[in-house]
Amino acid sequence: MAAWVVCALCALVIIKPQEFIPELSGIPLVHAAFGLTLLCVALDVVWRRLRPTLAPQVVYAIAFLAWAALTTALKRPAVLEERGMQLATVAGVFLAVAFAAASPRGLRALAITLVGCAVLTSGVAIVQSFQPYGCMLAAPDDWAGRGELEPDGRPCESNLDCRKDPPVPDGNYRCERPGPLGTSTIDGRVRYRGSLADPNELSLMAGMSIPLAIALAEGRAAARALRGHRSGHPRPAGREPPAGPGLRAPASPRRARAATALPLLLTDRLLSRLAAALRALPVAAVIAAIGAMVVMSRSRSGLIVYLAVLGLSFIRRSGTLGVVAACLVGPPMLLLGGRSGDEASESSEERVALLREAFEMIRRTKGIGVGAGLFGDESSFGLTAHNSYVLAAAETGLMGMCLFALVLYASLKVPLAIWLGDVEVGPATRRFAPAIFVSLCGALIGIFFLSWAYKDVLYMVLAASAALYGAARAEDGRVFVRVSAREAALVCGAMFAVLIVLNVLLRFLG
Repeated sequence: MAAWVVCALCALVIIKPQEFIPELSGIPLVHAAFGLTLLCVALDVVWRRLRPTLAPQVVYAIAFLAWAALTTALKRPAVLEERGMQLATVAGVFLAVAFAAASPRGLRALAITLVGCAVLTSGVAIVQSFQPYGCMLAAPDDWAGRGELEPDGRPCESNLDCRKDPPVPDGNYRCERPGPLGTSTIDGRVRYRGSLADPNELSLMAGMSIPLAIALAEGRAAARALRGHRSGHPRPAGREPPAGPGLRAPASPRRARAATALPLLLTDRLLSRLAAALRALPVAAVIAAIGAMVVMSRSRSGLIVYLAVLGLSFIRRSGTLGVVAACLVGPPMLLLGGRSGDEASESSEERVALLREAFEMIRRTKGIGVGAGLFGDESSFGLTAHNSYVLAAAETGLMGMCLFALVLYASLKVPLAIWLGDVEVGPATRRFAPAIFVSLCGALIGIFFLSWAYKDVLYMVLAASAALYGAARAEDGRVFVRVSAREAALVCGAMFAVLIVLNVLLRFLG
């Protein structure tokens, strides 16, 4: 029961129906869902449906978010209440998923929710791409058009067309494509709304869901095979049905084989493969839809994540054939996706400038940080660092950077240990272990180009790893994963090495 309630909480956080359904505006849906989740978790624990287990990343995640709040209180106490509420929301969602979904059914429900949200948001983005351009009004101070846009019904081909006889004089007009649920494109790039209003973030979220979709498809195939095995009742050897009056004698084995013989080109193996291919159509459609959305978003980081998770999934499933399939999918995606020309050059130069400002903040604060969520206020561009690892160091200091890295490392280690370890867990738990691992690998690649240090979607996947640990511990008490002091030192050392390499590269680039 708690699993589906926490899935509803995740869907509310990602989809944000209160923003496009007027009847829901003003209703604290997220707070109500969180309170109901706590109640359901307590009931499931009392009824022994859940066995609370503290995964290693839970401690590091709470420590990191608490440290982020502390640095904010030290650097700018005036904004502590606002930033503290944002950090508390992320922590609440993380803990709710980590404990409420800690069962095989909970993991399946969470996977269905995340895949469903990815399909919905990708569908909305794809529909956007087929709409005609129209004039849209942005907020007076939103010159980049990153927020919500209101269409005024006038067709256009460029921003200049929207400034001719505008209904609102001196309005901040843009020429964009409108989409369902009050969404719109940004510079012609498809996106969603709310926390996924950035095309890069939408692409990363959708790409992270691909391994979960594949795991769900594998689960259906395994369940179908199990039902087929149980439905078969072979007759004991040496016993044949008796022949008597009114009963036909059993056919000889040679005659039975002749009666059931199939054409040479239509063998049982071919039929089974055709059936498997037909059953794979839904997950193939999901992967194709996400790929189309990534191409339409023109997100270079999203394209990298898409190819990475798809390649790892292919290799895990098919070995050498998976490598061949990845090589066939990769070049067309690289050719069609991403940005090029002056737009791509400007974006790259902006990212380099933001990284330089991040290192300047680290030096200026002597490694303490400027406070959570305050990078944009300190930056001359008004933007974040576009690199979660450097952002964590600039905002929460070197200590916060190490804690953030330990959260990621522990979250990766848990599914890897369950996947490759000598443990006796159920088929669902063993199936979701590699899926969560591949999804997290994609996340670690994607957040190198995005500011996701406190992103709710990232912490949902990190919490899925913690829930996997709880499910595995409930099935096999021998499952035990921890981060040793040596591992922690190596992880922190690796993060310092990343900072040094980036700083050297920035100096080399001038």
